[in-house]
Amino acid sequence: METRTYFAISILSSRTFWFNAANLCVAVLSLTEIVVLIPPRYMPLQAALVAIANMYLRTVTVRPAAFIAPGTSTPVTVPKIDPPPPATLTD
Repeated sequence: METRTYFAISILSSRTFWFNAANLCVAVLSLTEIVVLIPPRYMPLQAALVAIANMYLRTVTVRPAAFIAPGTSTPVTVPKIDPPPPATLTD
């Protein structure tokens, strides 16, 4: 199988990682035991905002992340993925 080499950044430098870590904190704060901090009526809004933010972050994130020291990068070998075949339409 053909592979490609990319250079991964530190997970601690990843915007997607920190956004999802903050979202985890919000989810924990909305547990029934702690619901006084974030009322349940805000959970659909929070879920929608998380979805939109993750879609945006996927458009600006192009490098893989790895558990390495911040400010460094390391080569990562990944398999090359060919584009999928065209869709077949049937009646």
